[in-house]
Amino acid sequence: MFFSLRNLSKSRASTNYHYAFSFLNANGFVSSGPCSPSSYCFSPSAAFSTTSTACLIQAKDVVLSFKEWFKSRNDALIDRIFQILKTTGDDNTVLDLDNSNGVSFHYHHRSSADLALAHLNLRLSETFVLEVLRYGSSGHDVLSCLKFFDWVGRQHGFNHTRVTFNAIFKILARAKLMSLMLDFLSSYRKQRYAHSVRFQDTLVMGYAVAGKPDIALQLFGKMRFQGLDLDVFAYHVLLNALVEENCFDAVQVIAKQISLRGFENEITHSIMLKWYCKQNLLDDAEKYLRKVLSDGRAVNGHVVSVLVDALCKNNKFEQAGKLVEEFQGAGVELMESAYVWIRDLVHAGRLDGALEFLHNKRSLEGYVPDTFRYNTLICRLLREDRLEEVCDLLMEMKDGQICPDKVTMNAALCFFCKAGMVDIALELYNSKSEFGFSPSSMAYNYLINTFCGDGSVDEAYRVLKNSMEQGYFPGRKTFSILADALCREGKLDKMK
Repeated sequence: MFFSLRNLSKSRASTNYHYAFSFLNANGFVSSGPCSPSSYCFSPSAAFSTTSTACLIQAKDVVLSFKEWFKSRNDALIDRIFQILKTTGDDNTVLDLDNSNGVSFHYHHRSSADLALAHLNLRLSETFVLEVLRYGSSGHDVLSCLKFFDWVGRQHGFNHTRVTFNAIFKILARAKLMSLMLDFLSSYRKQRYAHSVRFQDTLVMGYAVAGKPDIALQLFGKMRFQGLDLDVFAYHVLLNALVEENCFDAVQVIAKQISLRGFENEITHSIMLKWYCKQNLLDDAEKYLRKVLSDGRAVNGHVVSVLVDALCKNNKFEQAGKLVEEFQGAGVELMESAYVWIRDLVHAGRLDGALEFLHNKRSLEGYVPDTFRYNTLICRLLREDRLEEVCDLLMEMKDGQICPDKVTMNAALCFFCKAGMVDIALELYNSKSEFGFSPSSMAYNYLINTFCGDGSVDEAYRVLKNSMEQGYFPGRKTFSILADALCREGKLDKMK
């Protein structure tokens, strides 16, 4: 711990001030002398300014430290790609939304977005394309994902693979755009690079992922009649889709085909565990897992994590924890299981258990979560106003040189607002273009509320205007707070 809040006042304002001071002091940002003209002195409120007369804080150093950390983010290039896809004019690419059931996408070969993407000199690979699609999927930007997939497929030296096709299929399926997927398959069947993959496999995967296992099985049957067969990847996509759609009898048939062809691997084991768990046969799932291990077949953390997740969702956290420890003792690499265990504890509101598990793993085994897992913990802790733990985790990430992403940056901004460090929050917000930061709607709400509470109504109004220009509109409560503040200061003209 960098500091303790045990002896601080229970007053929210006083707590935030003292907390801010403790944070800056612990990290070497406190000046014992007067602030220089270039410094930003922190004084959250006149109501308790008398408690701070002995301490003047140089917030500028904190801002500089966090700005340098934010600039280390490794998704800035992907951010730029999606900025181009969203904002660059593209008269040749048309998305027709005829009705809720009919969506069609028409592809053309040249656009200003094509040229802008070409100027980035991207090194295209399957891994990079998957990373971009995963990033877009997390932001629910289906159209930009489609545009990127289309553009990549037309670049010299790159051919889409079954893995990249499967990724775009999953994105379309999550968005429930079945008609668009059918148009998509039809269009790509005519493209030159579609023939670089086995199209029948791709078609089976497409229908399977789209939630149409009956059609996928019909196509698979036709393939077998013609003497064709799926490869190991397509077999597992089909098997997983059957489990997801609760086609439990068909699962056993396809699993047997996979075994007969020698395709059985850790992915098979994960899917079969999911098959048991979806039927709530948790004891059978555990027996299956132990048999796989006793037979000397490979078991990794992802396989174990399937059962861990199912146990947690059935409120069997202790049993899940024992399973993680037991299989780790058997020599199984359980990093993925640890991720799932922490995530499920957080989602269940068991933050103390998640933090204890994280600290034990880190101190005893050197376990370091990735950005996503840190974000999950930080965001939940923020919601519960556990600012001390939020600060600890942010500092762990920064000191451990773990690259932040947009979620981390938004969480940090919200943290500074909640902790009463208004100057730092404002300076980071004003510098957002330096590190490609786009505040979320939650961050905008926090900023506006914080500035209103601090008496900086003009700053709050400026943030409101900027948020609306970016397509965000504050929540009703935030808008009401700002409207009241403007009325109190007689700035009725800004209410229009």
